Amino acid sequence: MKKIEHSNFKRLIGVWKTTGNIKSNRGIDKLIGMDSYELILDGNYILHKADVMMGNERSETFELIKLYSSLDKAKMQYFNSKGEEGTMISFIINNEFKIEGADLKFSGLINEENTKINGKWFINTENEGWTDFIDLNLVKTKI
Repeated sequence: MKKIEHSNFKRLIGVWKTTGNIKSNRGIDKLIGMDSYELILDGNYILHKADVMMGNERSETFELIKLYSSLDKAKMQYFNSKGEEGTMISFIINNEFKIEGADLKFSGLINEENTKINGKWFINTENEGWTDFIDLNLVKTKI
């Protein structure tokens, strides 16, 4: 079995300061918090934890990431503090970082030093289709 610790996803390992702007029909809210990615279970999985304030609302997410069909592709199973859960597929090819789910997707870039991630989350709504949802920036604070 190929381990995720030998894949491009190891670039995520560490603690990140997370900031961004959330766009809604009410205007723009700030997003601020921390994300952490750590190898678990003998390097077969990554545990991603997010603890952020989205405007005045706290959001916590736990996510397990495992390789899917190649060293560039992973399956992400998430659970959040609203009781929601879901599965997304992620790709890291060169410096491009993409996540695709049924109603959410992310498109971003990781810098060569693996210390910054910048990108956008998009949300799929019935009325508008895919719309720009969050401008996101992560800066690694420790490995």
